[in-house]
Amino acid sequence: MKQEGMVDDQFSLVYSLKTSIEDHFFIEIISEFCSCAREDFKLLTQIMNEEVWNYDLMKEYVYKVKGSSSSFGACKMAAALTAFERAIDSASKQECLKALKQTQREFNALQEKLHACLQMQLLSD
Repeated sequence: MKQEGMVDDQFSLVYSLKTSIEDHFFIEIISEFCSCAREDFKLLTQIMNEEVWNYDLMKEYVYKVKGSSSSFGACKMAAALTAFERAIDSASKQECLKALKQTQREFNALQEKLHACLQMQLLSD
């Protein structure tokens, strides 16, 4: 994932904590990250399905997902969320829709790789 530019050194740090804290730490972090991001994307989609968009609320959710993405080391997803922030700042519905789709694509790709990583981790235990 690092070679593909999906994650950075922060991800390696989070991964390394699994051996120093406990084995299930990494699995729990991945599960929590994916679950929260899915929920936030669902809420963003609901806001964007409204007739009048609440850009401030949208930005809160984008900040939340961006913060967890950055903390987790998901740099490509964080970059997509930065573009989403710019779209919100411009108050362009078209750009926001485009940014949401791009961010969701990045999340889906990351989630797929994380799932494969978890499968390998569980098989090695």
